[in-house]
Amino acid sequence: MKYVFKKDINSYISILCAIVLLIATFSIGSSYYRFLRILVFLGAIVIGSQLYKDPFKILCFALIGYLFNPIFPVYLYQKVIWIPIDILTALLFIIQSFTIKNNKRFIPYTRKKTTKSYGRDRKF
Repeated sequence: MKYVFKKDINSYISILCAIVLLIATFSIGSSYYRFLRILVFLGAIVIGSQLYKDPFKILCFALIGYLFNPIFPVYLYQKVIWIPIDILTALLFIIQSFTIKNNKRFIPYTRKKTTKSYGRDRKF
């Protein structure tokens, strides 16, 4: 099993959001956190809209979108509470940008060998 980076726009958005979230674990001014809320909210909406086949991932990114919503912000008031949330959210974004590739080769089903028959032996 091998993890491979998906080279599409959603993966690059996901990596960007993860980097911004990991930077947010340090003490930075409040304007950065406004920028963080907008970027992570939009990233969660974009990535969540592409995951229509997996309801659990849709729920996770909808929760991220709600938590980092810039219109009606959720205030937890303490940096100690936000640090694990930021790290966990960054991990979810990073996991979303990679896919699992199996190294096993596909061997199609083969029929069991029977006695050799010729076209002239067919019965109509």
